[in-house]
Amino acid sequence: MNISPKNTLLVRVADLVKFFENVKNDFDIFIPYTSNSDNDNLFYKKFRENLDFVPNKFRTIDPIKTLFYFTSEKILPISNKKRKRIIFGVKNCDIQALKVLDSALLEDNFVEPNYKMWREKSYIISSDCTDILPSCHCNLFDINPYPTKDSDKDAIFDLNFSPIDDKFLITIGSKKGEELVELLKKYCSVSNASAKDNDKLESQYAEIRKKLTDNNSEYSSNRKYEVIAKGDSEKKWKEISEECVECGACTNICPTCYCIIVNDESENGKFKKVRTWDSCQLNGYAKVAGGASPREKLWERFRNRYQCKFILMNQNFSKLGCTGCGRCISTCSAEIDKREVIQSFQEV
Repeated sequence: MNISPKNTLLVRVADLVKFFENVKNDFDIFIPYTSNSDNDNLFYKKFRENLDFVPNKFRTIDPIKTLFYFTSEKILPISNKKRKRIIFGVKNCDIQALKVLDSALLEDNFVEPNYKMWREKSYIISSDCTDILPSCHCNLFDINPYPTKDSDKDAIFDLNFSPIDDKFLITIGSKKGEELVELLKKYCSVSNASAKDNDKLESQYAEIRKKLTDNNSEYSSNRKYEVIAKGDSEKKWKEISEECVECGACTNICPTCYCIIVNDESENGKFKKVRTWDSCQLNGYAKVAGGASPREKLWERFRNRYQCKFILMNQNFSKLGCTGCGRCISTCSAEIDKREVIQSFQEV
C-alpha cells in the first residue's frame, strides 16, 4: 500500500500535547493511559496534562464501544449532549468494530438515538499498532493493524496518526478530519510528509504485519465459517463449552456485541427508560415470562455467540462480527481461545 505524501501531514508529538492542552475546554478528550499496575493494560481516560499517555502500542482493555454505547444509559426522555469529544489512539480492530455497530444501530430501519448522538459529537483520531498482544489476531480476518483510507468516501476514522520518530504522520479520513487539521494548525506546526517518511512507514507496516503473522502461524487464514452452522455438531459444541463458566465476560468485552435489556424506571417521580447491556451467554437471556428459553443449555448459548459473529452478522451486515482484537481470549476465565475453537472446526 503506497501512501501519497500530498495526502499526509506531519506534526511533532510534543505539539500534539500542546494541541490537547489548548482545546481541552472545548472538547472532552479521551486518550489511552497505562494502568498503575501493568504497562500492558491500557485504558481510556480523560486527558490530563501531568500524565504520559500511550498513543500507539496496541488496543485498550475496554473496546471503544464503551464510549459510544454505554453499559447503562437513559434512552427516554432523549438527552441532548452538547459537548464534543476527541477520542485519540483508536486501533483498527475497534475501527472495524464501529463499522459493524454503525450497520446495526445507524443503517438499519431503527436508528439508536444515543449511539447516533455520540457518533456525531465525536472526532475519532485512530493510530497504528506498533506492538501486539498474544491474543491479537486481526490478520486472520484480513484486517491490518493500522487504519487506512481506501476510497473517496469518509472513513470511520477522522484522522489517523502514524508514528515516525518524534513525529506523527497524519492521514485525513473525513470532512470532520479536515476540520480537526485546521484546528491543529492553529496551535501546532504542521508540514507535508516526504517520500522518505512514507518509505519508513511502509517498513513499519511490514514489521508489525510480520509480528502478527508469526503470532498466529498455527491458525488457518482461509477459514470456512459456514461449518459453525452445521446442525450435526452438538457433541463437539458440548466438548468445547465444557469449561465455560457463563460469566458473560466475552460478550461484555466484545467490541461488536450490542444485545441489551430495557427497563422502565422512575426517579423523583419522573419516568425514564434505561438501556443496559445483556449477554446471550447468561442463563436468563431471552427467557420469557412462562420460563421458556430458546437456548436452555450452555452449549447452545456458547454456540450462539460463534454463529452470531461468523454467520448471522455476515448475513445481516455483510461483515463478520469478529475483528480479531482478542479481548474475549484475554478475559476468559476458562482460557477458551476463539482461534482454537474456529481452527478445530476446520480440521473436522
